[in-house]
Amino acid sequence: MKKVISLVLTFIFFNGLPCWAAEFGGSTGVNLDWWDDTTKARGYQLYVPLKLQAQYQPFYFQILAGYAYTFYDPAAGESRSLSAPLDTKLNLSYEVLEKLPVDMLIGLDVNLPTGKTALAIKDLVLMMDEELISINRFGEGYNFNPTLTLAKELGNFVVGLSAGYAWRGKYDYSTDSRNYDPGDIFTLSAEVRYDFSRTCFTRLFGNYAWYDKDKLAGADQYQEGDLYLLGWGIHYHPQKWQTGFVLRSIYRNKSKFQDSQGGLVTEEKNSHGLEWRGDLYLHYLITPKTTLKTGLQGLLITENDYPQSSARYIGKKEKLSLGLGATTTLGAHFTADILLKGFVMHEEDSQYPEYKSGRTYRGFSLGAFITGLF
Repeated sequence: MKKVISLVLTFIFFNGLPCWAAEFGGSTGVNLDWWDDTTKARGYQLYVPLKLQAQYQPFYFQILAGYAYTFYDPAAGESRSLSAPLDTKLNLSYEVLEKLPVDMLIGLDVNLPTGKTALAIKDLVLMMDEELISINRFGEGYNFNPTLTLAKELGNFVVGLSAGYAWRGKYDYSTDSRNYDPGDIFTLSAEVRYDFSRTCFTRLFGNYAWYDKDKLAGADQYQEGDLYLLGWGIHYHPQKWQTGFVLRSIYRNKSKFQDSQGGLVTEEKNSHGLEWRGDLYLHYLITPKTTLKTGLQGLLITENDYPQSSARYIGKKEKLSLGLGATTTLGAHFTADILLKGFVMHEEDSQYPEYKSGRTYRGFSLGAFITGLF
C-alpha cells in the first residue's frame, strides 16, 4: 500500500516534485530564466536552489532554501536588480500505512522569513509575471500549513483526498506597505486514478481553495475569490519510454475590493479569466543510465468579464513552451539533470492593476542540477 501514499504525494501534495526513497538526500544546481518583449523590455533571473531531506520511516523531513539574482530593464526608464537569499521552507510528515482502513499522511509545511521583504517601491517591478521567471516572491512572513492526506486502493482504482489550512503571518510587503497581513488559505484536493494495466493509467483530479481577507495595518484591503481546478490525465509508461498528457482548467470566483467607506464589496463583474493548461511529455531511456525528456506546454487565459474601457479589464494571455532535457546517473549515489526550455507568450492590452499595452514575449530557461542519494 506504500505506492498509494507515493501516488498522492506525487500528484496532489508535491505537484510533481521528486520524492527520494533513500534515507538521506540533497539537491542543488543553477537555473537561468531570460526574456524580452516587443516593447524592448527585458529581464532575467539566476536562481540557485538547495534541497536537503531525510527519511526515517514513518517520518520524513525536507528543507528547501535558495538564492536569487533578479534583473529588470524596462527599456524606457531605470533598470532594477535584487540579489538576496529566499525564504527557507520546511516540510515534516508522518505516514501511517496498512494500520487503518485508509492510509494516512500527516504533514506540516513551515515558511521561515529568511528572504527579502520591505522592498523599495522601485523594486516592486522585479516581482514579474510567474510565467517569465521562476521566483517572483522574494520573502514573506512565518507561515504554517498543516495537512492531512488519505488514500485508499480499491482494485484497479486508487483514491486520494488531501486537506490543508495555511496560517500566513504578517510582514512588510514594501517600504510603503508595512504590516501586511495576507489572508489564510484553506485547500482541498482529491484524485481518482484507474490502472488499465501495469503500464497505462488515467486520473481525474480537482482542487478547491478559499482565501481569507488581506489586511494592511489592520484594515481590510482585498479578498481573492474561491479557486476551482479540474484536471484529467492519461499516462503510458512501458519500460523504455514514457508519455502522457494532462489538461487543467481553473475558474476563480469574483473577488472583493475595498470601497470608498473602507469595507470590502464583491466586484460587479469577474476580474479573472478562465485558465486552461495542457502538458504533453515524452521520456525515452536512451541508455541504461540516461533518460531523454521532452515536454510541450500550452496556456490560455481568457479575457475577464469587464469591458475594455474599464479600469479592471485584463486581456487574453496565450503561451506555448517547448522543453528538452536529460537525466543521467553518476556512479552509485548521484544523478545529474539538465533542462532547456523556450517559450513564446502574447498578452493583449490590460488596464488592471495599471495600463499595459499588448505585447509578445520570448524567452528561455536553462538549468543544471545534481542530486545525491545516500
